[in-house]
Amino acid sequence: MKFDVVDPSEEQAILDEEAAADEQGGEDEQGDADEPLPPGVHPRLDRAARRMHTRIGADLGTLGESLNRLHAHIETARSREAEDAPQAPPPTNFRSGAFSRPPSP
Repeated sequence: MKFDVVDPSEEQAILDEEAAADEQGGEDEQGDADEPLPPGVHPRLDRAARRMHTRIGADLGTLGESLNRLHAHIETARSREAEDAPQAPPPTNFRSGAFSRPPSP
């Protein structure tokens, strides 16, 4: 592996340039540009967090719609099965109380 040794002042200058570029180009993307960031939070990290929050909200909305459609299909299938199935008596070896708890004393 190869690493470059960078003077801390040069590294800070690079970070300051990136922060200035982010603030100039990213203010229109932020919904609360007037709200100051907490100390130590980089503007790029804040913007990435906002984007991820928006994407997760959209994904959850899509998931909810899909689950509602799936539920509607399941209910439709159940109603068709109930209509098509003939009412037959239970088998002779069926014990209705086998899966219930015994009464408490």
